[in-house]
Amino acid sequence: ESQLVPNVPITFYAFRFMVIVGTFFLFLFGLMWYLDYKKKPYQSYKYLNWLCIAGIPLAYMVSQSGWIVSEMGRQPWVIQDLMPTYAAISSLQASSVITTFTMFAILFTILLIAEMKIMFKQIKKGF
Repeated sequence: ESQLVPNVPITFYAFRFMVIVGTFFLFLFGLMWYLDYKKKPYQSYKYLNWLCIAGIPLAYMVSQSGWIVSEMGRQPWVIQDLMPTYAAISSLQASSVITTFTMFAILFTILLIAEMKIMFKQIKKGF
């Protein structure tokens, strides 16, 4: 029975972190919008600039925190009360997965190169 309950403390604190930092981002956005709306030079507020810079890694941390909440919070279920994670293991061979991944990587690399060529050609040509 204890195996059917997810790791509550990790999920609890990851969710709280996500909400707190998300609220911080909302207030920061609101403050920046207000300063811009009032035509105040927010570039002169050094602390505010540093706060925005400090927010960059926080965005990545919040993203990972959301991933922890969604993945740890659903354990041990893939489908709640219907399919446990151990029953959802794929029977594919590792070589099949590697082959498929490699094919996708090659395809999207070719598409990236084509897109870059088109963009650079258009940039040289101009509007």
